[in-house]
Amino acid sequence: MRGTEYMHSQRIAIYARISRDRVGAGLGVARQIEDCLKLVQQLGGEVTATYEDNDISAYSGKHRPGYQALLKSMRNREIDAVVVWHGDRLHRSMGELEEYGAVSENIPTYTVRSGPIDFTTPTGRLIARQLGAVASYHVEHSIEQLQAKKLQSARAGLPSGGNRAYGWNQDGMTLNEDEAPVVKEIVQRFINGDSWRSIAMDLNERGIPTAKGDKWAAINVSNVAKLKRHYGIRQHNGQEYKAAWTPLLSHEIWEDLQLAIKRGQAVFGKRSYARKHLLTGFIFCGVCGNKMSIINAQKRDGSYSPAFNCRKKDHRGQEVGCGKVKRKKDPVEDLVIDCIMYRLDTPELSELLAGDESATPALKQLMRDHELQTQRLQEILALYSTGDMDFSEYKTAKASAQARLETLGLELERQTSKRAIANIPAGQTVREAWEKSDLMWKRQLVDALIEKVLIYPKQPGDGKAKYKQWIFNPDRVEIIWKA
Repeated sequence: MRGTEYMHSQRIAIYARISRDRVGAGLGVARQIEDCLKLVQQLGGEVTATYEDNDISAYSGKHRPGYQALLKSMRNREIDAVVVWHGDRLHRSMGELEEYGAVSENIPTYTVRSGPIDFTTPTGRLIARQLGAVASYHVEHSIEQLQAKKLQSARAGLPSGGNRAYGWNQDGMTLNEDEAPVVKEIVQRFINGDSWRSIAMDLNERGIPTAKGDKWAAINVSNVAKLKRHYGIRQHNGQEYKAAWTPLLSHEIWEDLQLAIKRGQAVFGKRSYARKHLLTGFIFCGVCGNKMSIINAQKRDGSYSPAFNCRKKDHRGQEVGCGKVKRKKDPVEDLVIDCIMYRLDTPELSELLAGDESATPALKQLMRDHELQTQRLQEILALYSTGDMDFSEYKTAKASAQARLETLGLELERQTSKRAIANIPAGQTVREAWEKSDLMWKRQLVDALIEKVLIYPKQPGDGKAKYKQWIFNPDRVEIIWKA
């Protein structure tokens, strides 16, 4: 290498990098470039390119766009020399060091703090590798110390730092007075039967932002409710430690939340409320009793609108119904909603809600029974798969266990649906709560009140009957109430 001897005509590229920029201002990179410019002046060269990587570690293996651009310019011989603040700004792993050495043939590298790096001679390459090994050692040692410090902090139950958790101040030890009540509300509402999505919609409507000031989504609400720090648990590398801060919520609330999550999986996994239409699954033919499906029926003007239809044959060609009843969906839906509003605006609503809180222990036990019964079904399958049970025994045991599981599931569904009524926010009418809620909550409410809706064939004179804006006879619809 030529030391600091330099020719005025040579083109120099500056490269700067900082591993962690806590404030995001790029000040560390700017200081490096400033020092590098002074060295370029001393060398008598001209800066033709400046490359930088801000907040990116060289040891982590993450993609460094600035570094890759530098290598490209070196391969293309667009520059004659490189200036960096220190050699460890270029690389902190031996693999990258060897790659850089291969690319930098006849392209000298100068550093502000550690002198020139010579890749053109065996001695220079030896020194470069030794410096690289020292840099790698320092990084690995620092990582080891940091990991030990984090483990010690976790065992002491202290906060891990990082982004502020919703409900807590930046110190991780004290509660945020505005957000902590919202966390409690979210958890209790889900335990009571609300969906993550309906809670998110309500929080957005009330103008309550997330910790980052954004709108809520169902996943955000779910993550906040499930955050174990609320329950006095400090997590680290898959392990749990008792937190040093005072819990926001009790361990009993955590158990209730887990039961509510399993309840949702048990109920909604069997009968999905995530349907496109409100009354899908509730409408039956008044003639033959067949469950009616929704089709796109063509109107007189050639357009299409959804309608309930009793199919005569299913998709396999087997006869399932009479095929004699078809009715537009919208007037039927509107009629059922009006009937629900009227039904709930009566003393019967108080009867439905009576004892809801006292039923909580029974609901918990029902959930535990459902979970145990699910495990029994898995055990039966395991016994059959290992040959400890023959096929005949397996069929009998499975049928019995499945029947019991279905019975528990129906009861669980009934109690869960009933709780939807109890979740009408204080100060809101049933109609207001209905308008603001999502389809899943509405279907739960329908399920809490209605066994089925029967639709009967049209009769002479129905063409003159009017219901609101539709030509429609409400007398051809019968609602079978559960309560």
